[in-house]
Amino acid sequence: MDDRKRPWCATTRNYDADHKWRYCGIAGTWGQERHKGWVHFAAAVGGSSESTPCVFPFIYKGTTYHSCTAVNDQMGRPWCATTSNYDKDRLWRFCLSEAYGGNSNGQRCTFPFVYKKQLFHTCTNAGDKMGHFWCATSQNYDRNKLWSYCPDTILGGNAAGKSCAFPFIYNKQMHYTCISDGDSSEKLWCSTTRNYDVDKKWTYCSTPGKPCVFPFIYKKFKFHTCTNLAEGSGKFWCSSTDNYDQDHQWSYCPA
Repeated sequence: MDDRKRPWCATTRNYDADHKWRYCGIAGTWGQERHKGWVHFAAAVGGSSESTPCVFPFIYKGTTYHSCTAVNDQMGRPWCATTSNYDKDRLWRFCLSEAYGGNSNGQRCTFPFVYKKQLFHTCTNAGDKMGHFWCATSQNYDRNKLWSYCPDTILGGNAAGKSCAFPFIYNKQMHYTCISDGDSSEKLWCSTTRNYDVDKKWTYCSTPGKPCVFPFIYKKFKFHTCTNLAEGSGKFWCSSTDNYDQDHQWSYCPA
């Protein structure tokens, strides 16, 4: 199959009939649930069958998940559905173990973990001003303060996890915040380009998308305009209540 003797595997039950394959890798683990126990497979990359990404949010046992979860995995490994409804489709994979950022030198997430005396079984954006998903890398963040940003946390849409582009045009109208127009589930979404009518690129929003409230308090200072303080990408943001220090509610400002 391969002159360099790289390990490979079929991506269907019968390679002779279907000729579907990919190279094997070690980036993560794929799996398939059966009625008795779990069957695990090595992750694979390349070949003629593209990898299937996580889909967020997804439904599992009637609960909606916005990030990878370790629920019901006996070894505590995070996994995700590869369709929007695991209960219906039963399609899933393990999440990539590589974490990034934070203060744990890339250590992988530990589930469940305690944060502010609450137990988390998934990555969360609680306490992160910019809405980024993160996890503890020990069982108790309150005690150890160790964390990393989470991989594989894309909120859905068709724009490969790109961020919102404000303002954007939708239905010939200009929008400066996330909207729920046109979404049957009434979830907030945004365009990832300046013109949705032309490009049709979008993602679900991870922040409330509420309008700015001026003035607002941030780190005990009063702001009468948008600010980019503490925002790594340099984007301007505002509080959506009159006191960010107290409420921690915010939105990006129009460009």
